[in-house]
Amino acid sequence: MDIGVLHGWPIGVSVVISAGLGILLARSTSWWLADDDHAAVLAKTRLYHPLPLAILGIVLAVAAALLFPAATAGSMSDAGSMSEAGSMSGAAQLADIGSVDRLLLALSLSAAAAATPFLAVVDIVVHRLPDRIVYPLIGTELLTFVLGQLLGESAIWGLGLIAGGAGVLLFGVLYLSGRVMHARTMGLGDVKLAFLVFGVPAMFSPWAPALVFIIMMLIAGIAALLAAAAKRSLKATTIAFGPAMLSGMWVGSVLAPILL
Repeated sequence: MDIGVLHGWPIGVSVVISAGLGILLARSTSWWLADDDHAAVLAKTRLYHPLPLAILGIVLAVAAALLFPAATAGSMSDAGSMSEAGSMSGAAQLADIGSVDRLLLALSLSAAAAATPFLAVVDIVVHRLPDRIVYPLIGTELLTFVLGQLLGESAIWGLGLIAGGAGVLLFGVLYLSGRVMHARTMGLGDVKLAFLVFGVPAMFSPWAPALVFIIMMLIAGIAALLAAAAKRSLKATTIAFGPAMLSGMWVGSVLAPILL
């Protein structure tokens, strides 16, 4: 498998977009957080340093672009039915990446990468996934998926739409089940974030969302056990699920084309 379909000018585009979004997020914390108490908590914690988080977002964007799998097989449009496509490797399903696809991929990956460090740290510190970051991020990913489906040459955009929608549906059911049974499951912010967490990996491989789900549950389980051990109580333990979702998204995206 050839690696690096986004080599060249899309790398530069990814850097510019992720840097711009990272700087914007770093300089507008009070606006997107929209909570003075939480802003005060963030200001006191050692975890929240806006500039390093913006730089980390750039690193994530470049890494995602470099590790995006290039296909050497024929295009999905020539591959036949979905059943035949299911038997193809993840790499083969990413063939015929055109200029429009590359530009939209750079936008999609860099937007997700720029937001990831901020969302993860804020969720760890104040257990919130701010809507003023999550909603524009969902809108950006949805826009790239739709434009890619209409103007692009690859089938990955349809996969992203389906996987993102399925992720929201799955997490929505889990959220509502928890509310009905008065059990701790996840927050509404996690449900919204699921569109990104499952949609982006589907562009790397059609099997990536399943791997992402497994990885995020492992990460969340380990975090819960460590927190319970520290508090010596499992019932009193709550963890932020957002960081596990975001970590699972990137790890699963990179590993799926290699392992599956």
